[in-house]
Parts: sequence; C-alpha cells; structure tokens
Amino acid sequence: MKKVFLFFTLFSSVSLLAQKADSLDIQKIKAEIKQELREELKTEIKNDFTKENKSLFSWSNFTLSGYGVVNYYNYTKYDTDLNIKDKFDPERLNLYLNYEFNSWIKLKTEIEFEHGGTGATIELDTQEEFGEYEQEIESGGEVKLEQLYLDFSIHPAFNVRAGRMKIHFGLAQNLDRPTSYFTTHRQEMENEILPLGWYENGLQFYGKFWKNRLLYEVSITSGLDASGFSSRGWIKDGYQQRFEMSVGESLAYTLRLDYKFGAHKNTYAGMAFYVNDAAANRPKNDMDKSAYVKIIEAHITYNEKHIRFNAIGLYGDIENSDLVTRKNASLSNNLGVKRTPVGKKAVGVSAEIGYEVLHFIKVDAKQQVYPFVRYDYYDTMYETEGAVVKKPRWERNAATAGINWLITPNIVAKAHYQSRTLGSEHFDPITSLGTGKKQKENTFSAGIAFSF
Repeated sequence: MKKVFLFFTLFSSVSLLAQKADSLDIQKIKAEIKQELREELKTEIKNDFTKENKSLFSWSNFTLSGYGVVNYYNYTKYDTDLNIKDKFDPERLNLYLNYEFNSWIKLKTEIEFEHGGTGATIELDTQEEFGEYEQEIESGGEVKLEQLYLDFSIHPAFNVRAGRMKIHFGLAQNLDRPTSYFTTHRQEMENEILPLGWYENGLQFYGKFWKNRLLYEVSITSGLDASGFSSRGWIKDGYQQRFEMSVGESLAYTLRLDYKFGAHKNTYAGMAFYVNDAAANRPKNDMDKSAYVKIIEAHITYNEKHIRFNAIGLYGDIENSDLVTRKNASLSNNLGVKRTPVGKKAVGVSAEIGYEVLHFIKVDAKQQVYPFVRYDYYDTMYETEGAVVKKPRWERNAATAGINWLITPNIVAKAHYQSRTLGSEHFDPITSLGTGKKQKENTFSAGIAFSF
C-alpha cells in the first residue's frame, strides 16, 4: 500500500512539474510571437509611410547652387564727385534652392543678399540730387526673394514657368554669374539702363526647335512704373520694388529669340523686344495718357576654345516722356524716386573680348588667365521731347582693360582699370572756368568671386 501511495505521489509531482514547464514554454513562445509581431508591424507602417510620402518629399530631390562677389573700388579721378571715397563692397550672395516634384515639375527659387545684410541705409547722391542725402530702404543691405516659380517641362518645344522669374532681356541676365563676365561689377551699359537683375511676376513660355539650336521665350508679366524713371538711369528704377506688391494694371510683353551655333552653352546670337505701358502702373492715377516703353536689343556671345567675346546693342523709346517728367517732378519725397527729367530715347552698345594665355606656358594647365578689354557707350537722354532739355553728362563712353584669373573653374580673381568719359564739359574746381575737356571718372577695381 505504501508503495502504491508513493508511486501515485511521485507521478502527480512529475505531472505538475511537466505542466508548469509547458506553461512557461507557452508563455515564452507567446512573448516571442508578440515581439515579432510588433517589429513586423513597425516595419510595415514605416514602409507604407515612406511609400506614400516619397512622391511628396525627398531630400535627394533638392539641389543648391549659387555665387558670390566681393569687390574693392579705388576712384583715381572722379570729376563729378571730388570728395568720393574708396569703397569695399560685399556686392552680393545669390543662392538657388530647387526641388524636383517629379520628372516634369520643378520648384525653383533664388534668394539674393546684397551689400552685406539687411536694413535701411543713407546714400549721398551727388549725381542727380545735387548732394542731398537720400534714405535707401530697397538697396544697400538687402535680402530679396528674387525668384519663386514652378517650371513645367511639357515638351522640348513648349514649356511653362509660372510665378516670379527672370526676364531674359539682354546679355547680362543670362551671363549673370561672375565667372561669365570679365569686369568686377555687372556689365556696365546694361546695368545703367535696365533693371539688373530683372525679375517679374507672371508666365513664361519657352522651348527649342531645329535640333535644339533655335530657342524662344515669351513672357507675360508685371511691368514698369514710370514714377521711377530718371535722367541717369532711364527706366532702370522703374522696376517695381518699392512696395510689398507690384501694380498689375498694365502687363509687360517680352519676346526673345536665340540661335546656338557653338558647342559651349554661351555661344549664341539673338535679339529681344519689350513693351509695356508704364503710366498705368504708377502708384496713383496721376497720368491721363499712356507711357509705352518699347525696347529692342540684339546680342551675340561666343565662348569657344580660348576666346570669349560678347557684344550687344540696345535702343529704347518712352512715349510721352515730357509728361512723365512733369508728373514725376511733383511726386512726394517719401516715394524715394529721383524726380529728374526723363529722356525719350536711350541707346547703348558694348563689347568685350578676352583671350586665355596660360595655355601658352602650360598646355594642360588647370587654371586659366584671361586678359580682356571692354568698351561701353550709352546715352540715357539720347533724345528728349517737349520742354525737357537734353543733358550731355548722361552720354557716357567707358574703356576698360583688366585680367581674370580663374584659380579653379568656379573661383575667379579679377582686376581692371576703367576710364569713363562723359559728354559734359569739365570745369576747373578752383577757377570754375571750362578746361575744354570732357569730365572723367577713372576707377581701379579688384575683386574675388565664386560660383558653385
């Protein structure tokens, strides 16, 4: 009997131990299964999220590029301002941040930092304001959103830009990176007559034909404001940037055609035409007549092997420029415009040529050295109308010679000397008698620039 009892007790104990062990194994297995399910669920959710949002946002779809310029100016002879001071100028830093939504839609932006920062500045204007101090909010320490547009690549022959973009009128708008032009500052003739850079809001249609050699661009955009026109700059300061929004009463139309005839992207010839009623875009309705601005230009640029050459000619006309002059003279000081007489017609020509010489010393040299010469002629009061008197000082000839040293293809050191001759007579500052010579503005300039 004792043996039977002992056997039963032993059997029961073994069974209980076995059940307990089985229970522990099952719990362990359950815990492992739960953990695996959690991990699989996390992975699945992450993959689904990535898949759903990949078409909307991806760091790999961003691109960043830009360029910057810092210059020094030494005014060796300046008849129009005997007290002018030598200057350093962190001219600008331009950054392009772009995003590719898909294979045919891209977002493109440009932010420009001018003259080292933000804030209001005071400028001593000795050219048109006769020594008056002028407060500048829109320039000198400026940060601007220059471009913000969507680019729809529909077909090689037909594409669309919508938003705020560059008006490609002239050469300087295309050759805007400092590695693309020789002088330390922007191309003179265009910079004195046209807004540079020139950005407007609207639509652009563009494309290529004939084996991608014939390029066209048609722009329908915001236009100019005649209240900003002046003697010195003609339409340059009519570029709407004084107010938060641009007046859109009169649209501007720009047509550009180019023919590419070389291997380099900067080898082409073409022309452009611009038209806009700038009276309608004045801040107030103070003109009962139109002031159509019509400008036409022809250009050529050549960059092949060791030669770089650029040339452009420009002709422009302002309708009712005498009325614009009268209306501008009565504008408020707070508007920040020149209020000087406006020329009816403006003309300008310029040409520059450079030749790479380092290859004579070392055929396979990584660096490049370009001596260059440049000539500019422009007159912003070439013709006047009504009671507006032509001022010869705004007829300008400028001869420039200098050198560019491309330390790398994207870093360039520059230096040049320029002699500018004005159409106005030079008077001796002591005797106030005419010298029989024209006024001179001679400047030495040097700078460093980069592009990436």
